[in-house]
Amino acid sequence: MKKLILLLALCLLTTVGGQAQEAFKEIYNLSNKTLIDNKEDKEVRKVALFKVDALVYMNTKFLEVLLDSTKQHSYNVMARRDSMAYYMYDYVNLFTKEYARVNKKAEKDRILKIFRDASINSPLFNDPDREYVLSYYNREDFLTQFSLDTDWVKANAIVRRKLGQK
Repeated sequence: MKKLILLLALCLLTTVGGQAQEAFKEIYNLSNKTLIDNKEDKEVRKVALFKVDALVYMNTKFLEVLLDSTKQHSYNVMARRDSMAYYMYDYVNLFTKEYARVNKKAEKDRILKIFRDASINSPLFNDPDREYVLSYYNREDFLTQFSLDTDWVKANAIVRRKLGQK
């Protein structure tokens, strides 16, 4: 009986993990498809480039965590990566929606500041390679001026609270 319950639990975990991984792949594929579509607006493609770069960054960092044999993980590393991918995607989409919603420059600057501050103040890995993780943050030619090293769940909660959303 114990073996049957263990086998069912293992199957359930495999299914859930597979679905989460599918979410990561889907977000990557959608973003990459937009990025390489020459018919898309240049600014839309730049947002997609940020998403792809953020996904590649977080995938690399989570794989490093997974391969670090000196640490024991109290969470499913790949499920956490997939959750971060979802929240990054949501964060960037919320930002572009809020930014497009306002017309005045002062309001656009306020929205950008809220999102930039939440991103920079919510590091996930505390990556010492500041030049790399801030490669978008310091670029005025990109709308998505966010840190790659962001805890997207935390940053998302911060901006939603500041915007008066749940």
